[in-house]
Amino acid sequence: MRLTFTLFLFTSLFTISSFGQTKGTITGVVKDESGKLLPSVTVSLLKAKDSALVKVGVSDQEGAFELINISDGKYFISASSVGFAKLLTHPFEIAEGKNIKVPVLTLHNSATAMADVTVQTKRPLVENKIDKMVVNVDASPSNAGATAMEVLEKSPGITVDRDGNISLKGKQGIIVLMDGKQTYLSGQDLANLLRNMPASQLDQIEIMTQPSAKFDAQGKSGIINLRTKKNTQTGFNGSVSVSYVQGRYPKSPNSFNFNFKKGKVNLFSSVSYSYWTNFNDQNLTRKFRKNGIVESVFDQKADQVSISRNYSARIGLDYTIDKNTTIGFLVNAITSPSRWENNGRANMLNGNGRLDSFNTAKTINNGTWQNLGTSVNFRRVLNNNGREITGDLDMLQYKTNSRQTSDNFNYFADENLIRSPFLLRGNVPADIAIYSSKIDYAHPLANHAKLEAGVKTSFVSTDNDAQYTFYDHAASKWVTDNGRSNHFLYKENINAAYLNYSRQMKKWGIQTGLRIENTVSKGSQFGNVTKKDTSFTKNYTQLFPTAYVSYALDENNQFGLSYGRRVERPNYQDMNPFQYFLDQYTYRQGNPNLTPQFSHNIELSHNFHKALNTTLNYTYTSDILNDILKQNDDTKVTYQTKENVAKRRTIGLAVSYNASVTKWWTTSIYMNVNNNHYQGFVNNLPLDVNLTSFVGSSSHVFRFAKTWTAEVNGFYRTSAQETGLFLLRPMGVVSFGFGKQLLKNKANLKLSVNDPFYIQKAKVIIDYGNIDALVTNRNDSRRVGLTFTYRFSKGVNVQQLKKTSSAQEEQNRVGGSN
Repeated sequence: MRLTFTLFLFTSLFTISSFGQTKGTITGVVKDESGKLLPSVTVSLLKAKDSALVKVGVSDQEGAFELINISDGKYFISASSVGFAKLLTHPFEIAEGKNIKVPVLTLHNSATAMADVTVQTKRPLVENKIDKMVVNVDASPSNAGATAMEVLEKSPGITVDRDGNISLKGKQGIIVLMDGKQTYLSGQDLANLLRNMPASQLDQIEIMTQPSAKFDAQGKSGIINLRTKKNTQTGFNGSVSVSYVQGRYPKSPNSFNFNFKKGKVNLFSSVSYSYWTNFNDQNLTRKFRKNGIVESVFDQKADQVSISRNYSARIGLDYTIDKNTTIGFLVNAITSPSRWENNGRANMLNGNGRLDSFNTAKTINNGTWQNLGTSVNFRRVLNNNGREITGDLDMLQYKTNSRQTSDNFNYFADENLIRSPFLLRGNVPADIAIYSSKIDYAHPLANHAKLEAGVKTSFVSTDNDAQYTFYDHAASKWVTDNGRSNHFLYKENINAAYLNYSRQMKKWGIQTGLRIENTVSKGSQFGNVTKKDTSFTKNYTQLFPTAYVSYALDENNQFGLSYGRRVERPNYQDMNPFQYFLDQYTYRQGNPNLTPQFSHNIELSHNFHKALNTTLNYTYTSDILNDILKQNDDTKVTYQTKENVAKRRTIGLAVSYNASVTKWWTTSIYMNVNNNHYQGFVNNLPLDVNLTSFVGSSSHVFRFAKTWTAEVNGFYRTSAQETGLFLLRPMGVVSFGFGKQLLKNKANLKLSVNDPFYIQKAKVIIDYGNIDALVTNRNDSRRVGLTFTYRFSKGVNVQQLKKTSSAQEEQNRVGGSN
């Protein structure tokens, strides 16, 4: 752990000390032969000596472009756009960090298509933009052979806890989108999807902490948008990526992407196969007290192994009806069979530490998770000034079939059976259907203003029917366990509308919006011979305002102030009262009585030289959805569930620096300090917890010998409070990566070395009320991966329809099935 912190501190301080170097800026304007200003032109800065790419920019609506942080040297510019011949300027020189304005770049029409061309640009690992932070996945060699979840864990400001819950700047409750479309997943299902998705399928990760009113109000901490790889060339193009990873167990994430564009038709597709075997060594110690004195101790050790195979296919079609109208279709299918096995032993010690008895348990969960999604979207441009209307229709189905077995044996210290074994069997299917649609309208106004409006509706139904049986030794037969069996139905309808206004006034920019959402839900829990039918109905309407103000003091200093109100609705499976077992003394259970939590978020930001970002944030959250433990001191049973138990105030300061330190060294540094104050009641006892924590991550990419790259990255987290009850002890990791371009830059080979010092270990302390527990987890984090990627293409660049979705909330709430 000291090694992690020392490396992180040294590289961060050394990089920041290099920040003061003076660098130049290149500006200019792009026009066509008639003198018309050209937007969206790709402007590339290359070295005059060897044509190596230094910086890439895009011209704005006024045809202007700006390339910043340019070191002294000789360069030339390449400008390209669809339908125009590429333009190359004469070489020029920057000296002493002076700013240069190049002559007007005039592009000429061209009917000649580029053939058999593969273009690779060297993008930075992290880009800071006005409304978001962008992580370029392929810029990191250590991402070779990794999963989407592992790439997220290394991204600035993002942390993942022991259960796979994703936090942004220390706050849980985020929406995860895929290409702008809702994944409709959360909890364990979202974690399983990301853990089985090869990182080679990802192009970028977009991180937005303060979304506008156009987005669903769901997700109190913001939005993470995972953009998959899409080539935008006529003809055919694509890539294939093959990986092998070796830890204690083998792993192999693989993917294939293929695209075809001709005339009005643009076809894109991808398939992937992932095999992943992982282990988790878990130790759980629980102390049971009576009148303040330790009466007994449960010392549990669990050896867990999970095996999963993930098969996914995605195919989409864009069709251009005319120059103003485009329609798109998308089908996505996933099936993921898995097996999770837990072999555990729990030693029951008396107050003096002597063995009284022990329990052995073998729990197996065999299941298959399936998803089928279809989507239709359209875009209609109404005039040349930017007025347009877009629409989306999404239909998704999720099916999970989980078969559980749990065999428990209780022994005296002399290894004689105390009683007949407790044998439990469970069949836990879950079906979720989601239908969602939305329409958005954009209307540019005079004086650089814009008005946006839209409506959305969604319908969700879940059907969970868990049937448990136990073996009755007296009757010598399997008997229905009415206490654990449960049939739960849930239906929900959300209707929403929004209005958003923005305007740019020289150095000032403003944006304000209001979103209204009405939610109607009904839950029904069917009874049996031991319990009655129960149900609930909820109907509530909420307003979610947003406001943004930006000010550009000069070209190197931009300030921003924003406010937003957001909601976090319970995951569908968190409201499902099923039980998922570790052993007969430990399990997890849902809670149908959960209600939404609401948050107010304020952020003040400053960007210096488009490289150094500083953000001060304040968040107040009411009715927090907390993970809590409940314990029966007589039976020694402890289970985890969720309740609305507290309010939380969070104050945080985040600093990120992303830039090229030298010609061959690019760095990304992120640091976040936040203070969380929880107040409320848990298990009828007052809760008042206040803790300040620090999270830092650092990544450094080195380029040498033209075709070689190397990387070192790591993160460190001090003690942190999770939901006010779980104290996470410090944790960190250091990883390395190496890359080599092959076959004239059409292929690359990457080697990743993850956690070679094997220091990534999770440790959690729970000390509240009658609960005194210590949990440690260590998994297959030390491993080596090798990835080969080959890219092929034949065509010219084209613009692909931007994918949107009517689903901005529901998919994130499909709860865990494991």
